[in-house]
Amino acid sequence: MPATFRCNSKVMKSDSGSTAVRYIYKSLAFKLFCLLLLVGAVVFVSLTALIVRANRQHIMEEIILSAHRTNELLLLSMRQSMLLNRREEVAQTIGALRSGPGIEGIRIYGQEGNIVFSTNVHEVGQKVDLTAEQCIVCHIGEKPLEYIPATAGSRVIASPKGYRVLGVVNPIRNEPACAASNCHPSPSERKILGMLDSQLNLAEVDRNIFTSRKEMIFYSIGAILVIEFFAGFFIARMVHRRVIKLAEGSRAVKSGNLDFSIHLEGNDDIADLAHSFNSIVASLKRAEAENAELSQKMVHVAKMASMGKLAATVAHEINNPLGGILTYTRLISRQMNLGPMTEDQRKGALGHLEAAIREIKRCGNIVNNLLHFSRSSESDMENVDLHNVIERSLAIINHHFQMNNVTTVINLGAGDPGFIGNANQIEQMLIALFMNAVEAMPRGGALTVATWDVPERDAVSVSVADTGRGIPPEIRSNIFEPFFTTKEKGHSIGLGLSIVYGIVLRHGGKIDLKSEPGKGTTFTMTFPRRAKPEKLQKESVLEGPVISHL
Repeated sequence: MPATFRCNSKVMKSDSGSTAVRYIYKSLAFKLFCLLLLVGAVVFVSLTALIVRANRQHIMEEIILSAHRTNELLLLSMRQSMLLNRREEVAQTIGALRSGPGIEGIRIYGQEGNIVFSTNVHEVGQKVDLTAEQCIVCHIGEKPLEYIPATAGSRVIASPKGYRVLGVVNPIRNEPACAASNCHPSPSERKILGMLDSQLNLAEVDRNIFTSRKEMIFYSIGAILVIEFFAGFFIARMVHRRVIKLAEGSRAVKSGNLDFSIHLEGNDDIADLAHSFNSIVASLKRAEAENAELSQKMVHVAKMASMGKLAATVAHEINNPLGGILTYTRLISRQMNLGPMTEDQRKGALGHLEAAIREIKRCGNIVNNLLHFSRSSESDMENVDLHNVIERSLAIINHHFQMNNVTTVINLGAGDPGFIGNANQIEQMLIALFMNAVEAMPRGGALTVATWDVPERDAVSVSVADTGRGIPPEIRSNIFEPFFTTKEKGHSIGLGLSIVYGIVLRHGGKIDLKSEPGKGTTFTMTFPRRAKPEKLQKESVLEGPVISHL
């Protein structure tokens, strides 16, 4: 047993946990938080990518600009040696740069594309391919361009060692001073004498760019987390908690608690919604009080209407014994006026008196049943014997059955007809159903009253069936509504079945309706044996239990 208990506890905890998770997923705050997280992530990722790209492009532009400036400085440092055609000094200068930081190589190309100077002495004198990447832009035609376009000034290539290399090309322009030495044609004939090609190692630059990119991504993630933390805190405080209070209020009102109110501070839309909710609940509470009062009046009106219908029946029922009493008393009076009575006459008079007494008792029973029915139906609960209530109700309306050619079939099959309820209300319910059945059989018919046990629900059921004209399907959902009637104006106020409906509800019961046009109607009421008294006192007669229409 302890092991089973622990297992059940785990199952209950698991169910409650899964319910909580489902609630979180369905909550407005969670959806809003996820939306902000998605938007924030998209914005920051896009912004970070743009910034990293712009930063890398800016760094490369700065490096290319610096490389061009370095080439210009290198050309300026070698200008004098070139003017004087001191090739050894130029070669020494370039050779000295062979081991410089970040230098992959330096070349000076001649007019025909041959390598005149290089940090790699083994390639001096070789001629380069003019269709190569660094040459094709200027040598795209038969003659080389006189002005190098900006796009041809730099290039990035991949080194066999796995890093990138930046190549920067600067032209060596022809000058009048150079032409004066009679070693070159004049500048008007040739603008460019050669090219200075420097190749720089970008490994360190790429490492710095990668480090900067990681820092930007890290800062972006941190910014997203910080923003989402404060956004989540704001949503939880300003949205989630307030929506929960609104949901609690709606559930409380749904369960019937009209004393519940929502207290929210602030001047935003949610606070206005809470104030509107409180106003609506207050209006519902006032309406419920007015409805309860109206219901009591309606019950009284319905009972008075039923009493009016019963008046004619009771009058006929009482007239019969009164006529007998009058006949017997007249016979006794006549015999007494004739003088002293013989023994046989005295015995006959005593028989007449006993018959009159029986008729008087019959009148008394009729009046007592009528008075019992007309009393106010308090909500005090007691043990009710359903069979006794049925017999008493049939006795009240029996003459009405006879007048309308209605035969009764009684099948009291419940083994335990007792339940907790209000006998006066149950009697009122049955009489209303009996009279409704009689009106449904204007040419006479059969009325069947049956009871049986419902063990699976610890309840008892009673049915009232007639063989009348039945109820059309299109109005079955309306017959329990107050003031709804299919009878001619003045013949009914339409409260009988609504009172039946309310009585079943107040007893925590269920009412089923089965009807077939032309064949009759059956009302089945099921009452729990142990109804809750507090429910009987709070519910309105205009509200009803679950009804099935078949």
